[in-house]
Amino acid sequence: MHLVELLAVVAVLAVLLAAGWPSLQSLLLRQRADALQLSLHAGLSSARSEALKRRELIGVCASDDGLHCTSDWSTGWIVYRSGTRRGPPSSSDVVLTHQRGRSDVLILAQASSGRPQLFFQADGRSPGANLTLRICAGSQLHGKLVVNNGGRTRSERVDRDMPC
Repeated sequence: MHLVELLAVVAVLAVLLAAGWPSLQSLLLRQRADALQLSLHAGLSSARSEALKRRELIGVCASDDGLHCTSDWSTGWIVYRSGTRRGPPSSSDVVLTHQRGRSDVLILAQASSGRPQLFFQADGRSPGANLTLRICAGSQLHGKLVVNNGGRTRSERVDRDMPC
């Protein structure tokens, strides 16, 4: 009788696990997107803080290798000392931070002037158009990070289902 009871319990657990698996996967993806959004927000805030502290131009751009800028923020990003010039990092620039992205969370950059890099001036401002980074978990918009001309980064959480 004990074996039959054990098999019944295993069968019930298997059914419950099968029913809950998609929800668990969705929850894990949302948690990964949350973590990446917080990490990117911290990176942008840190870049602004470094610009104010060092009184020099600090650049932030998408990067997959930690040395060069790319257009895909999903692969990661770098924060680097840009000195007095704007542009991608050169061999003389010092990379302050490199953060890897996640293959299952998409980050889309959106700006009216198509900013490939983001720069914080010595006074903390980030001149040019506002930059919006959309964080997508699967095919759904999860949240946004917006960097305004004053250099401040704000985080927005999307509570309703919206396509990315």
